[in-house]
Amino acid sequence: MDQETSLPYAGKLLKAQDIPDSITMVSDDILQQVIECEISKRPFRVVKQELDFYRKHNLPLPTKHPDVRHTERTKLRNPKQLRDRKCAECGSDIKTSYSPERPEIVYCEQCYNKEIY
Repeated sequence: MDQETSLPYAGKLLKAQDIPDSITMVSDDILQQVIECEISKRPFRVVKQELDFYRKHNLPLPTKHPDVRHTERTKLRNPKQLRDRKCAECGSDIKTSYSPERPEIVYCEQCYNKEIY
């Protein structure tokens, strides 16, 4: 699959390392600039709603392309693979996506329902 590598229509190209660490130091001019991803070198822009969100929550501007950020978040998800484990309460055999090495407490359906209700 071909990735779009041309610059979106905008003014100045800004390197990721040149973005201020604090959102308080970012002006609205950033909306007219293109940021080069620190990983893929693909260009991306920040939209007004995104900038407002970062300001509201006092978060720094991203330095990675949205596709790179999405890929990194996806890697953090629990893999879609069923594994054999024992219920933490009654010890019955169950299938779960959590590997036995993980610290999460995993219950069978009956024990889970007893715990919740």
